[in-house]
Amino acid sequence: MAKNIKAIKCPHCGSIKITTLRPDYYKCDSCGTEFFLDSDDININHNYNYPRNNQDQYKAIRIVLFAVVGFIALMFVIGALSALFSKKPAPNYSTYSTSNTAEKKEEAQPLEWNYASNTLFLDKDNTPHIVVVGNVGTFRGRMDEGKDNKVYIGLFDPKTGKKEWVKTLMETPVELSSSDVKLQVFEDQHLYIIVKSKYIYQLDRNTLTYKSVLENYVKDAPSLSTGIAKVEFKYEDYGSAYQIVNNEGQNLAYYPLINKSIPDKQLYDERRKKLPNPTTKTDFTFSSKSSYYPEEKIQLIQYSYQYQYGFPKDSPRFSWDKDYGGSGIFTDRDPYKKVLINPWQFKGARLISFKDFTPGRLYFQPVVVAQNDKTLLIAYKPTPAEDDPIQIQLLDITTGAIQKTISTDLKSIYGNGCLLKDGFIVKDASNYYYFDNNGKQINKFEGYNPKFDTLN
Repeated sequence: MAKNIKAIKCPHCGSIKITTLRPDYYKCDSCGTEFFLDSDDININHNYNYPRNNQDQYKAIRIVLFAVVGFIALMFVIGALSALFSKKPAPNYSTYSTSNTAEKKEEAQPLEWNYASNTLFLDKDNTPHIVVVGNVGTFRGRMDEGKDNKVYIGLFDPKTGKKEWVKTLMETPVELSSSDVKLQVFEDQHLYIIVKSKYIYQLDRNTLTYKSVLENYVKDAPSLSTGIAKVEFKYEDYGSAYQIVNNEGQNLAYYPLINKSIPDKQLYDERRKKLPNPTTKTDFTFSSKSSYYPEEKIQLIQYSYQYQYGFPKDSPRFSWDKDYGGSGIFTDRDPYKKVLINPWQFKGARLISFKDFTPGRLYFQPVVVAQNDKTLLIAYKPTPAEDDPIQIQLLDITTGAIQKTISTDLKSIYGNGCLLKDGFIVKDASNYYYFDNNGKQINKFEGYNPKFDTLN
């Protein structure tokens, strides 16, 4: 079919300013619309494509920027005018020197302990001391790069709270973290100190002087002659001993009071074997709650056992149990006896005898705190209520008769205490409480971080 020649107009704006893109495809130069012609010359298809109005965008951005800059300039002018017309007089610095100010600030900063451990310690005269070992500094100086990281040892009077002395234990700087210092009194009644699982010191109860004992251990024990890679205290149930890894990688229990090292795999038998020259000793402990017989009450047990100074031992654990007469797998249909301690535990702890020391009395969360040749000091809750405060009780160590019962506000008491001529001391999680013989509290000593003014 012949085509009639006509002017091509934009179907959107009617403009005849048209650019040919390819045959039958066009673009309007005025509005940007793209369109094409059908082959039958009837339909005109178009695509609207509006160009962006960049000038309007830039204009809006400029307006916002001018507004922000204007606001900042206005605030600066207001601040300058306020400072200019302020009537507040300038401070007079002439009466102070920077050195005097620094000295006064330093004087206001008491010395305190950082990551320190503490324990109650009795000297040869049975005089109590609180021993603290750790880093020392001011609160402000804890984060200083040049802070003193020496390890110090200090003695404090728990009755008055006053410092007796604080001295350098280790000249070599050692930055401590939590649980890096451990303290334990051995059977010789001296205090032993482990720092960073590597250094071992002794505080002598006779002279209150201290020294490193690591070198002596390495020299005296052949199994330690290659050196000590790591050292910790054994649990007190094992006796006075260390858990040691020597430089050959051997795991050993070392008993320094008898200079004997025992490989870990042999320790179980060593704790139970017959002693060469035993004596009889009497101690006290509380039974634990029984899973087999939960209705049974906790009892205060007096027990006698074979003991030898410095040797491995195994402390007895009393709890109502079922004795089936041997080892193996049993059911409730098998015959058994109800016992407070199993025969194999009785033998392993080298027990001679035991008994309920205070029949019929009721105890909750009890602990044996201390004993001497006349008195037993215990602490317990009178009811099972969690918020019930602790009671302290002094018993006649021969008959179990109650000498005194003392009510307190304390929620817990640990086993680290002592009996004294003029009273007694008990300890909760971090503080020590000094009571006189009438049961009156005369001092609370904050063992966690006792502050002091100077080193000496």
